[in-house]
Amino acid sequence: MNLSKILVTVLAISLAGISAVGQRNTSRRDTVSGRNNPGIGAAGGGSPNWNEKTATNPNAELAFNEKLADKLKPLLPEGTDPYAASKGFGSLKEFVATVRAANNLNVSFTDLKRKMADGSLKELGKAIHQLKPDVDPKTEIKKATEQAKQDIKESKQS
Repeated sequence: MNLSKILVTVLAISLAGISAVGQRNTSRRDTVSGRNNPGIGAAGGGSPNWNEKTATNPNAELAFNEKLADKLKPLLPEGTDPYAASKGFGSLKEFVATVRAANNLNVSFTDLKRKMADGSLKELGKAIHQLKPDVDPKTEIKKATEQAKQDIKESKQS
């Protein structure tokens, strides 16, 4: 019940912020290809494997606070906007866990995201296996998920 109240509050704040700010241009220059890619950011899902139509939440940037965004910036490729990078993930925890897994495994977040068919933890396991076949994806997901939970929890504390 408490989690439901938090989620409703976050959604209400997000919607209020969207209507107050208005629509913004999310076009970014892809730092990998150098091309302009509308809406996908520097770590976007422009690969053939990243299917925005099947992603759980393809058109929404996840609602997270500046404290969490600031914590994730050094873990993402230089110049990557965390809000744009979160596009296509079904939940904040899945996005942060993917960022953490990339960092833990010393693989590019962009490469890891591109290997995923959607933003789910199940697809994260497949992507980890493709990029690092010598590691146990379940163990890495568990570690990254715990780190993500802690990051999210810490970002909500003042």
